[in-house]
Amino acid sequence: MSKPATNRGQPGPDPLHFLVTKGLLRSRLALRMARLVVRRQKGYRPHERVSLDFTLNLVERLYADRSAPAVWINIFVPSELIWGLKLVPFCPETAAAVGAGLGLSQVGMERSAALGYPVDLCSFHRSAAGLSAAHFYPRADAYLATSNLCDVTGQMMANFAHQAGRPFVLLDVPQSQDKAAVDYLTAQLQGLVHRWTKELGVRFEPDRMRQVIRLSNQARALAVEVAALREAQPAPLRGSEMLGQLGLLTSMFGRPAGVAYYRALRDYTQERIQRAEPEQAIQKVRLYWMQLRPYFPAELMPHLEDELGGVVAFDEMNTVWWDALDEENPLRSLARKMLATPLNGPVERRVDSALRHIQRYRCAGAVHFSHWGCRQTAGALHVVRQELRRKGVPLLILDGDCVDPTNLQLGPLRTRVDAFIEMLV
Repeated sequence: MSKPATNRGQPGPDPLHFLVTKGLLRSRLALRMARLVVRRQKGYRPHERVSLDFTLNLVERLYADRSAPAVWINIFVPSELIWGLKLVPFCPETAAAVGAGLGLSQVGMERSAALGYPVDLCSFHRSAAGLSAAHFYPRADAYLATSNLCDVTGQMMANFAHQAGRPFVLLDVPQSQDKAAVDYLTAQLQGLVHRWTKELGVRFEPDRMRQVIRLSNQARALAVEVAALREAQPAPLRGSEMLGQLGLLTSMFGRPAGVAYYRALRDYTQERIQRAEPEQAIQKVRLYWMQLRPYFPAELMPHLEDELGGVVAFDEMNTVWWDALDEENPLRSLARKMLATPLNGPVERRVDSALRHIQRYRCAGAVHFSHWGCRQTAGALHVVRQELRRKGVPLLILDGDCVDPTNLQLGPLRTRVDAFIEMLV
């Protein structure tokens, strides 16, 4: 992929929009009014209402309340650990995606460029660095990252922690799932809890942790039901919207809202199937989606779904990948959860997971959206394509960007998507 396009010809960031948004995030009154509007306003689907209310409450706790320490984490840190210790999680990568949806990507990109971050760095992290420097992100009391999948995350978190003068911990996640790996990671989690007892004043309360694990398992069971319902033809849910679940997976498990969300989503999905009213009207070919999608307004997904009839039947990132957790051995269970993601370890695990889902959801082909700067997911694509091809599954690779709208060449992407769908149909 070529060097990202510049902002030449693109409208610059709106300073007023940025300042107003930043101010609203820190206004308890504004956030509570927004929650009231979400609860009363018609037009939201039941699960959307739950997720928006949870998100606004989380924002209030991070920005306006500050009654509990806030910990910046990456997407593979289990939220159960954070909630179980009475902390509040904040994921800068997820916030970068939200910022893209709010039209703030250029603020992040311009600020990070001024700070000297290179353009070949993942734009999730570049945008996060810029938005953090612009004081758009909440203050952190500690930083925590895992080593699996994304090497840049740990380095960026360490950089943020150094600038803020706050403690940072990197959990070294092994590439295997054997007993030695579980023992090694469990010991690190135990050491982390001991360290945070001194640094953040937290206490490990077994009863609270058991309750958090219980809630997580309840949400997980409901999410598994949703995954089973998505096998239906026609697909009951619009797949592009399900590609935005990862932020909920990193923050909602272990909270009552997680149970409420997945119960509402399950009931909504069942109702769509029973009434034969799929969210996506035109459905011609079922696809398996790999990696993520653009989180800023873009025509790529509407073109694929509404004009071509391509159905994102399932995807690799926004799904439950772990077994039920053990209430009596919470830290060991969380270590197993961290090790279980198919993106951790040899590429064969990712391929096997893809093939299982492709078969289960009866997908005719797969699409890999290769986000700019993500070497971990794109580096082994030759092997992935070769193995899928051996099983008769065509793979379309799209080079694009999830966060930076100036780095999405929509014309060439549309042409390639058109040809791919035409071939499958």
